[in-house]
Amino acid sequence: MLFKGVLLGLLMSQCTFAAETEIHLLGRFTYKGTPVSQAVILTDKRVTGLEQCRDFVRYQVRGTERGKNYYRHYIRAQRKGINIVTHYTCIETSLQVSRWNAHDFYDKVYLVDLRNGQRFTRYADTNSCWAAIRKDPDKHSRKLYCAKMNQTLSPAE
Repeated sequence: MLFKGVLLGLLMSQCTFAAETEIHLLGRFTYKGTPVSQAVILTDKRVTGLEQCRDFVRYQVRGTERGKNYYRHYIRAQRKGINIVTHYTCIETSLQVSRWNAHDFYDKVYLVDLRNGQRFTRYADTNSCWAAIRKDPDKHSRKLYCAKMNQTLSPAE
């Protein structure tokens, strides 16, 4: 009987972990003058709240305060004439996000919709993703875009 109780407790704890959300930093990198975007989703266990993530974006990324390097990533220097515009958004989601590797190919295309919460829809290619945006009545929203990623996103189990 004790064994069944312990087993039931373990199963219940697994169910609570599956529904847990994590704080992520969604970085979007757009080549200025083109519709090409790349995106990464970064996680840091030290960040426990959305406000802490937003403070990081406000002060460490856009501001002058340094020292708390939570989300480690580097934008490589590009040749002359290439401008990369960065956009950072803090999100709270229960999606399973694979690990980011800067050297992997950005071969996965996602439609990122941040208008009401967040939704990531995977497409086979960039043209299919852009066709889906053109059909949307709010197609000019800055919170709706296609991005190439090298991470896999899947629903929490």
